[in-house]
Amino acid sequence: MSYKNIFQEYSLTYDDISLLPNQISEVEHRMDCDTSVNFLGVKLSVPIIASPMNTVCGGKMAKALANLKCLGIVHRFNTVDEQLKEFQDNDLLKNKYKAAAIGVKQESEINRLKKLADAGIKIFCIDIASGGSRRLERFINNINSIIHDYKLKIIAGNVASYETTKFLIDLDVDAIRVGIGNGALCSTSVKSGVGIGQVDAIVRALKAKDSLKSKVKIIADGGISTPGTMCKAIALGCDAVIFGRVLAGSEESPGDVLKYNNQRWKKYCGSASFAVKQDSKKYIEGEESLVSYKGSVTKVIREYREGLQSSMSYLNSKNISDYQKNATFVTLTGHSFIERKPQL
Repeated sequence: MSYKNIFQEYSLTYDDISLLPNQISEVEHRMDCDTSVNFLGVKLSVPIIASPMNTVCGGKMAKALANLKCLGIVHRFNTVDEQLKEFQDNDLLKNKYKAAAIGVKQESEINRLKKLADAGIKIFCIDIASGGSRRLERFINNINSIIHDYKLKIIAGNVASYETTKFLIDLDVDAIRVGIGNGALCSTSVKSGVGIGQVDAIVRALKAKDSLKSKVKIIADGGISTPGTMCKAIALGCDAVIFGRVLAGSEESPGDVLKYNNQRWKKYCGSASFAVKQDSKKYIEGEESLVSYKGSVTKVIREYREGLQSSMSYLNSKNISDYQKNATFVTLTGHSFIERKPQL
């Protein structure tokens, strides 16, 4: 009976844990902390990746992030020629800080992959909701020769368990997106009953990586809304984080700035929302909203970088490797979480 398969343990979220400041720090100033990481052949100044959503990352966002030595995955919700034009119009084809999203439809997406690879793109994100699927397996098996011939790096996902992480590791992908049902506008858990706490998902994925002695990169995808939550994801052992809503209101995100009630806004849609899926109108697992206009993405990245540097300084860590080694966590009660928030 299925009721016997209930796990008697808590599924933790970012709000359920906190970093323990138990290090005697020798860091003189947070600016001394190096937030850079090596990721799929590029050195990111901060381990931040823009989500391949049509209201988050087009060519303009990818270019702005490339200038900051971060990575933008240009979304796939267009034709391959339109997607390629995003790279061309923003002088990205000769820039190593670039990535593209593709889907898994055999008849169209293999052509998309070839055309973008011919243009010099090396990092690809296979962008589907569930990474633990035979459909994804068949697609990867069908493009293996292209991956090998062009020396491509593949990001796949999303997953939220040990078993599905292992599944993708066995498929020899280079990086895995972890997180199901925790994005700001994701309604997967509400509509399907599927999904776990993001910290729990990350821990399960990292356990799979460790047990298989894999070098796969683990990416925390979803649930990050403050610099502090990003710090927790990196300290847990993730190699990078994906931002959706955090970047959606930036000047460089796709879409026009809207004025409403004397404030400026930008549109933000979940990847499976009605606005994104207008042509097919299939089952919807994403919401749509307006987010406050934030100005240049440079300010956003600076805020998150400085937050990470501050956290690293508390843990006597001048680089990310030391930070992850020194990190210790405690679980919080509801009252301790409230106590730690500003009391305004």
